[in-house]
Amino acid sequence: MAWKLGDLESLAGQAFPDISASEAAALACSRFLEAAPSDFLEPLLSSPFGRVYRLFLERCCKQPFLGANARRDELSQKLRLSGFQQPEGHALLLALMPFFPPEQLKVEDAPAKLPAWLLEIYRLRYEPASTPQATEPSAPNGSANFSDRIFLNRMLGLSNLYYIDPEDQEILTELRQVRMQTVQLLLGVSSRELGEHFSADFGDRYWAMAQSGVQKEPLDAQEVAQRDGIQQWLSSQPQSLLQEGGIQRFAAALLFNPPGSVRLANPEQNLPAWFVEGYKRYCSMAQ
Repeated sequence: MAWKLGDLESLAGQAFPDISASEAAALACSRFLEAAPSDFLEPLLSSPFGRVYRLFLERCCKQPFLGANARRDELSQKLRLSGFQQPEGHALLLALMPFFPPEQLKVEDAPAKLPAWLLEIYRLRYEPASTPQATEPSAPNGSANFSDRIFLNRMLGLSNLYYIDPEDQEILTELRQVRMQTVQLLLGVSSRELGEHFSADFGDRYWAMAQSGVQKEPLDAQEVAQRDGIQQWLSSQPQSLLQEGGIQRFAAALLFNPPGSVRLANPEQNLPAWFVEGYKRYCSMAQ
């Protein structure tokens, strides 16, 4: 059955993903991964597919899919026979993950058996206590940085909650605070570093905030000053998006401007590849 990556991303972006739709998507995604070229797995998981796959696991695969037991058992048997020494085992593990909820799958001596790129995906889902960020103390609301899972999840959670109920003033107040923290993060890194963060978990959270609709709310004096300073720099610099600091400020500006209000000629030529598809989705919301 044909399926689209955009449908998977849309499902993962829902506040309460439909279980039946999630199960069907998990089966389609699983078959795709099992059949993927063995020498293309790492580039595949580093592509937009990998970003959506991780988000889908996190948002839509939190409980067993009862209708997928046969598929789960089939893959488990194949994995037992193949082991992890060949890329075939890596593909089978990826294909299995949608059917095993967090912390319910165990690979013995995973660091010795899995390549680094796959070990990271496995640990975040099944051994979160072994990841560095999980062993470091964190503030109750998380520290505002690109690797703090609490902060990243606040970005996503508040954006989704506001999208569902924009009248909730408590959610709005928190989201505005997180937006200002996010802007400071954007302005504090190089374009290369920002691209790396967008290709990881931060990218999904950023676009959830950009598409939440919070930009329609009136800005306070601090927010106006921040927005105006960013936009003045962008408008005063020749070819600003091609200069260092340009994409960081442009990304920050989108968080203050409603979809449709920031139009850019030739986005494919003026924006980095890791940003352009999300920008197009942001603009499409104005329709």
